[in-house]
Amino acid sequence: MTAHIEVERLSKTYRHPMKVWKVIEAVKELSFTTDPGEIVGFVGHNGAGKTTTIKMLMGFVRPTAGRISLFGKAPGDPAGLRRLGFLPERPYFYSHLTGRELLRYFCGLSDIPGAAAKGRIENTLRMVGLSDAADLTLNNYSKGMLQRIGIAQAVIHDPELVVMDEPMSGLDPIGRREVKDIIRELKKNGKAVLFSSHILADIEDLSDRILIIENGVRRSFGPLTDIIPKQDISWHVSFAAPDRDRETLFAAFKGLRATSGHFTVTIATEQEMNATIATVLDKRYTIIEAGPIYPTLEEVVFRMKERSETEVHHG
Repeated sequence: MTAHIEVERLSKTYRHPMKVWKVIEAVKELSFTTDPGEIVGFVGHNGAGKTTTIKMLMGFVRPTAGRISLFGKAPGDPAGLRRLGFLPERPYFYSHLTGRELLRYFCGLSDIPGAAAKGRIENTLRMVGLSDAADLTLNNYSKGMLQRIGIAQAVIHDPELVVMDEPMSGLDPIGRREVKDIIRELKKNGKAVLFSSHILADIEDLSDRILIIENGVRRSFGPLTDIIPKQDISWHVSFAAPDRDRETLFAAFKGLRATSGHFTVTIATEQEMNATIATVLDKRYTIIEAGPIYPTLEEVVFRMKERSETEVHHG
């Protein structure tokens, strides 16, 4: 498979607006690729360099150094843009237009002929759940509806890759769920998605791979299970045992928890887990579940930041 996005040693520096002798390094030698049909979550705290990176991908900002390839083309190349959809962090639309009129306008920008545009508009409105609101003007749309019409304009030309900058920012839980469902639908339809977010639960829920940057530097990139340090993984064994054995079990297993006849012990290593399984089976109890316990993405990012600060302090 040919990568949709190829980024190699990408950097962007700015002059400080108040201290012209000072340079701000927004992105520092960032490299990554994305593949067809995958969802990539782009993680970083505010000011980490996510939006600057996306602006460089879209051709809005020129890199200071490095290389970007979109479908084998430079950013801004019309041949690449035809295969790309984009939702900015703060989209602005003409509020006097209806949802249907807005999509008709974007069909025109994408050179979609009138006959084809009509069916494309109705299908896209249906996908984003705005068929019933298609003839309302945008000044009557809620924040969530505006995000959904924003996604609609990003996909109306049937792109292979959709880039979204903070698509769930400012939405309530229902609005976030609606946007997440649309992203899943895009993947189901064979589209690739790159989206940035500071809502780590959404990144964890949707992403095939996760790109984490901090202060413009790539910290990790891969599936969540691959970017978790081994020392952050614990292990557990759950088993069923007679309640009359409770006292004996609590004496035998450190940190044991009991719930309705089910007992769970959490241990530090896989070897200890295997030894615990052997002990449980030897006592003729029934194993319910055993395996690793992974930290959440939020915990991963927090610990990564702690370790980075420790390295700087001791460096």
